Amino acid sequence: MGQLNFKSLQTKILFGFLLLSLITIVVSSWAIYNFFRLSEATNNIMVENYRSVVAAENMMRALERQDSAELLFLFNQDPDSLTLFIENEEKFLSWLNRAEDNITIPQEAPLLDEIRKSYVVYLSKFPRLRETFERDGTEDAQQLYVNEIMPLFEDIIEYCQMLLETNQEAMVEANEFASASAYWATYSTIFVSITAVIISLILGFNIANVIIKPIRQLTNSVRKVAQGNLEQVIEIDSRDEIGALAQEFNKMTQQLFTYEQANISKLIAEQKKSEAIVRSISDGIIVTDAEYKILLVNHQGEHIFNIKEKNSTHNHFLEVINNETIFKMIKETMLSRRAAGSEEQRIIEIVQGNKKHFFKLEVTPVVNESRQLLGAVTLLKDITHYKEVDQLKSDFVSTVSHEFRSPLTSIVMGVGLLKSGMLGRVDLETQELLDALEEDCQRLIRLVNNLLDLSKLESGKINMEIEPVEVKSIVEASVAALKSQAEEKSIGILWAFPENLSRVNADYNKIIWVLTNLIGNALRYTENDGEIKILVEEKGNRLYFSVADNGTGIPEEYQDKIFEKFVQVPGKSGTNSGGAGLGLAIAKEIVQAHGGRIWVESTPDKGCTFTFTLPVSA
Repeated sequence: MGQLNFKSLQTKILFGFLLLSLITIVVSSWAIYNFFRLSEATNNIMVENYRSVVAAENMMRALERQDSAELLFLFNQDPDSLTLFIENEEKFLSWLNRAEDNITIPQEAPLLDEIRKSYVVYLSKFPRLRETFERDGTEDAQQLYVNEIMPLFEDIIEYCQMLLETNQEAMVEANEFASASAYWATYSTIFVSITAVIISLILGFNIANVIIKPIRQLTNSVRKVAQGNLEQVIEIDSRDEIGALAQEFNKMTQQLFTYEQANISKLIAEQKKSEAIVRSISDGIIVTDAEYKILLVNHQGEHIFNIKEKNSTHNHFLEVINNETIFKMIKETMLSRRAAGSEEQRIIEIVQGNKKHFFKLEVTPVVNESRQLLGAVTLLKDITHYKEVDQLKSDFVSTVSHEFRSPLTSIVMGVGLLKSGMLGRVDLETQELLDALEEDCQRLIRLVNNLLDLSKLESGKINMEIEPVEVKSIVEASVAALKSQAEEKSIGILWAFPENLSRVNADYNKIIWVLTNLIGNALRYTENDGEIKILVEEKGNRLYFSVADNGTGIPEEYQDKIFEKFVQVPGKSGTNSGGAGLGLAIAKEIVQAHGGRIWVESTPDKGCTFTFTLPVSA
């Protein structure tokens, strides 16, 4: 295809553009002219005369204060009256000079001359008043004030008032002129604008017949193609660029029709295949769009919520499934554009019939290549069986722990009796054997107590004595419990936090146990001459407690499961520390019972940092 000829269409558009631009320039010029006239009238009102009004008012105020100074001198002999008189003399003359520099109407000049002449005479009276007072006494001075000074005062006030009224009258006249100008400008601009609109409409109608009519025909044809009618043919007789565009568009629709026929069956097959895969998954799946409307529910999802997909699609999630917990997680995940569960897993409970079922809830946002949110996929994995097994395990551990406690106590008592020599003399070898036996019994008792505490925490049976607690007392008590162990390994324990920290809502003894456990772990995995830092920061409505060491650190494969029961991190030699792996699990349960979180950040061979949060006391 040869080079297209754009001259014809360009000439039409350029001609119409020039005419409309000319009309716009005329209307704009007329409006600008009116704006300048209004601005000038407004300036006369608000600037020129207003300055004279302000000057007159300030001159009267200064003169009244000078008069007050004279009265104070006559009746009280106030030594500050002279200072007051001189200060207001300067103010009066300053405002008088401003008024003389701002003469805008002929009537102002003679008034200002009279004010200056009278004020000069008025100023000469005050020294005379003082001399009369000192020479002849109060009565003669008062007579001088009444006969000579007061009439001058009243004359100057009257001249200032006349100056004020003269300028106010001028402002009224300027305002009337501005109103008349605004009235004339408004109606003249309306007339010019209406005329310009009529001319523009006539030009627009003519341009539409020449240019827009074929474009409208093209648009209607394109709309039909967009609706799926790919057999639509655009018929435009124009030989300009629009006609060339119509020809190219006809070629495109023909190619699209061929492509659609070849691929429509493949697309349908792929869609059915994808839907079949989703519906066959044994876990519950719900797909929602960006407006939280349900697009798809598989068979397991229908069973979980006792709904039918055909009655659920295109309805809002809460209209179909009345579960605020799931909806809140979907909403938070879609707003944050991240996959749910990246920080912690969410377990929800749903009652089906008379039985409780537990599901692990995972929500994944669906975004396109440009990060535009399309919707979310919600997965509900049934973990009821694992929950029941875990409960059975916890019950078993709790029962066994109870059964162990009594015989262990009896063994410890028996060992104590043997060691005391009450049952006979004990030689050195037997004493060592009894010491080892007692140490093992104590370790078993601690293990049993930890198991019982963990079981109570998991079942919610342990009582929390929540009260406002000072941070400083928590840290000091925790460090004091391990001070001797730190000194044995020459490990320094440092702590730092602002003095104005808020108090926390916590069970004092249990939070001390958590912090002591974290410090004890740091001591266990830090070499001699190491260092442990305890930091407390306040962020929002929470306090962040951190215990950082420069020890061996935690391997990456253990960082995600370090808070699980019976998990122990091996030392450098590959052996564990000798504990039961319950301390961090209990710490996690205690922190979560307070409404907080606990996590670890570690780099192998460079140490680790354990952090937990607690709510601030109101």
